[in-house]
Amino acid sequence: MNLNWSVTAEADLDLGCLVLTRDGLGTAVQPLGAQFGDLDAWPYVSLDQDDRTGETSDGETLRISLEHRRRFAKLLAYVYLYEGAADFRTLGGVVTISTPDGTWRIHLDDSPAGSTSCAIALITPGRGGNALDLRREVRWFTAEPFRSNQQLIDTAYGFGFDWVPGAKPPL
Repeated sequence: MNLNWSVTAEADLDLGCLVLTRDGLGTAVQPLGAQFGDLDAWPYVSLDQDDRTGETSDGETLRISLEHRRRFAKLLAYVYLYEGAADFRTLGGVVTISTPDGTWRIHLDDSPAGSTSCAIALITPGRGGNALDLRREVRWFTAEPFRSNQQLIDTAYGFGFDWVPGAKPPL
């Protein structure tokens, strides 16, 4: 999964993933809190970098280890505005999801006014636990006082994580 946006947007978008395993372990893989994950160890999901400006041609890329697919209860990929814009509509953001079955492109400029985060895709165990099923979500969320974008998404999808306020260190 990859996120790119326009350099001229002067905004910081972030790609993330909520991870819940069958044994109840859960975490968020995201730039906030420098939680970049690991493909070879818990949580078996990794984010390659925090592109704060849209200048990196590769954007931000999230990977999920299919070798450990039997451990996952559910995963939810999402994108949120960290700073620099009121919503996604003029940022030129695109999330590209690549699977063995094909590629999806989700244009974030199609968001409703005021949307500050979006649940992109829900990933759950397939039949017999040998595969993962990916369902396109594209469900928009609008910021609320005293609740983070991540909390809104978590509540909507029932992960049940405890959240604390966070900030990125200056560049």
